Amino acid sequence: MATKTLVFAYLGCVLVSKLADGNEHPDFRYGPFVVVCFVLPFWYVSGRARGPWLRWPWLLLLAQCAVTYLGFAVFEDRWVGGVSGLLGGLVLLVVRSPWSWWLFGLLAGAEISVWLVVGLPYQPPVNAAWWVLNAFGNVSMGLFGLTRLASLVERLESTQDVLAGAAVMAQRLATANDVRSTIMRRLEQLGEHVRNALTNGPAAERTELRLAGEAARAAAASARRIVTEMPAPPELGTADGIERVTPALARRIVAAVVVLYGVQYLLNLTAPSAGGATAGVATTAPAVLVAVTMVLLQLRHARFRPGGGLPPGWPWTLGAQAVLSFVAYPVFGVASTGFLAFLGGSILLLIERPIRWVLFGAIMASLPMLTLLNPGDLAGLPFQLQWSVYAASTLGGAGLLVYGLSRFNRTAGELDIARRQLALVAVTSERLRIAQDAHDTLGLGLSTIALKSDLAQTLLDRGDPRAHREMVHMLHLARTVASDAESIVQSAPALDLDAEIATARDVLTTAGVTTTITRTDIPLDATTESELAAVLREAITNILRHSAARECRIELVCGDGQVSLVIDNDGAPPGREAAQGHGLANIAARAARMGGSMSTEAGGHRFVLATYVPSGRGTTA
Repeated sequence: MATKTLVFAYLGCVLVSKLADGNEHPDFRYGPFVVVCFVLPFWYVSGRARGPWLRWPWLLLLAQCAVTYLGFAVFEDRWVGGVSGLLGGLVLLVVRSPWSWWLFGLLAGAEISVWLVVGLPYQPPVNAAWWVLNAFGNVSMGLFGLTRLASLVERLESTQDVLAGAAVMAQRLATANDVRSTIMRRLEQLGEHVRNALTNGPAAERTELRLAGEAARAAAASARRIVTEMPAPPELGTADGIERVTPALARRIVAAVVVLYGVQYLLNLTAPSAGGATAGVATTAPAVLVAVTMVLLQLRHARFRPGGGLPPGWPWTLGAQAVLSFVAYPVFGVASTGFLAFLGGSILLLIERPIRWVLFGAIMASLPMLTLLNPGDLAGLPFQLQWSVYAASTLGGAGLLVYGLSRFNRTAGELDIARRQLALVAVTSERLRIAQDAHDTLGLGLSTIALKSDLAQTLLDRGDPRAHREMVHMLHLARTVASDAESIVQSAPALDLDAEIATARDVLTTAGVTTTITRTDIPLDATTESELAAVLREAITNILRHSAARECRIELVCGDGQVSLVIDNDGAPPGREAAQGHGLANIAARAARMGGSMSTEAGGHRFVLATYVPSGRGTTA
C-alpha cells in the first residue's frame, strides 16, 4: 500500500470509529463536530496547498484547538474520546522539536484534566482515565508517526545521491593526500633537479638530469600502482542524520503504540467498564501473561532485520497471536478482543501475498458476529451494532497503524542499507576512475619527462644546444602533470584532443619514432573528446613502454555512423597477446562508457589498436 494511501486509510478508520463511538449517546448530534475536527488533519496529510501551513501554522493549530475543545464545551462527558489526538498529532508535525514534545505533553495533561472536569465517559474511573489518554496518544502517534515517517522515507530515497556524493568526496580526499605525498613530491624533486641543471652549469647538468629522470620514472611507477595502493575512505557519517532518525523514531512509536494497547487490554480485563465481567486472581494472572506475550510477539514481528527476511518461525508466532487474541473471549466477551489489532497488523507484515488483505478484512468484519455471540457488558442490539462498527474501525485503524509503522521501520532500515551499498558502488567507481586517470593521464606525461631527460643527456654529450630547450620543456611538462594530478583527485580531468595529438607527435618524435597523423575535422562533445584524448595518451604510453617502434600512425576519422581512433605501430614484440595489462583494460572500459568498443590486432611486428564510438555521441547539436 502506498504511504499516503496508508495514512488516509488510517485516518478514515479513525473517523468512522469516532463517528460510531463506543460510548452511548442520546443522539448523533456530535457527528458534524467530529467531522469538522478531521478537516485540517486530512488537509495536512494530503500535502496539497501546503502554503498556509508554512505561513500561518499557529493560526491553523489554534483553529484545530478551537474545534476540538468546542466539542467538550457542547457535549461535556458525551464528547468523543480520542478526537483531541488529532490536535496532538498536528502539533508534533508542525511545531519544531523539542518544543513540539513539550507542547504535546501539555496537551496530554490538558486532555485528562478536561475529562475530569466535564466527567469521564464511563466507569470505573481508572479504566476510563487510561482509555481517554490511550485514545489521545494513539491517534496523535498514528497521525504523526505515519505522516512523518512517510515523509522521512521519501527523504531517504531522495538523499541517496547525497550520500553517494559524500562517499565520493571522502574517497577523493583520502586519495588526494596519497597523490600529493607520492607523485606530487616526486614532481617537486624532478623540477628541482631540472632547475639545478639549468642554473648550476655544465658540471651539474648530467647528474641533475639523471636524477630528474629517476624521479620521473619513480613517479610514473607510483601512478601505475595507485590502483592497488589507494587508501580507503574514512568511515562515512550520516546525511542530515536521516537514516539514524527514521528507524529509531519508528521503533519508539511502534513500542509506544504496542505498550498502550497492551495496558488498555489489561484494564479492560482487570478493571472492566460497568456491567462487564469481574476479574479475579485466576483470570488476572493469565491476562497479564497474555498481554506481555502479545506485546513481545508484536515487537518481534515489527523489528527490522538487516538482509531482509521474516522472523524465524513466524507461522508459529503468528498462530500464537491468533490463539491469544481470542483466549479471553469466552469469559470477557468482545472487550477482550483488543489484540485483534496486533493480529491484523502481523498478518499484513508477515504474509506477503494479496490474500493478507482478505484475512485482515475478515478479522475486522468478524467483530459484529463476536459481539452478537458474546456481547459481555453491551446491552441492547442497537448499541451492540454501533459498538461493533466502532470496534471494527478502531481495530482496523490500529492494525493499519501497527503495520504502517512497522513497515516504515523495515523500509527505513532497508533504504539505509541500500544507500550505503549505493555509496560503496560510487566509491568503487570513483576509485576505478582515479586509478584509470592516474594510469592514463599521468603515465604518458611522466614517461615523456623521463624520455626527455634521456634525450637531453644525449644532446649534452654531443654538445647540442637543443639540450637546454629540452630541459625547459621538461619543466613545462612537470607543471602540466602536477596540474593533471590535482584535477584527478578533484574530478575527472577534461583533456583536449588536439593538444594530446600534438603531445603524442612531440613525444614520439623525441623517442625517434616517425609519426604520421590523419585528423578529420570532427565536432566532438567535451566528454567524448576527453575520453578519446585519454585513450590516445594510454596508447602512446604503451608504445613508449612496451614496444621498439620506429613508425607510428595515428588516425581519427568518422564514417559508417561511428568515430574511430586507430593507433598503429611497428614495434610490437613477436607473439605479444592482444589484451594484457591495465592499459588496454582501461581503454576498453573508456570505450564501453561511451557506448563504443575497442579492438586490437597483432601480426608480425605490428600492433593496431582501434577505438570506436557512435558518431551520434561525437556530434554536437
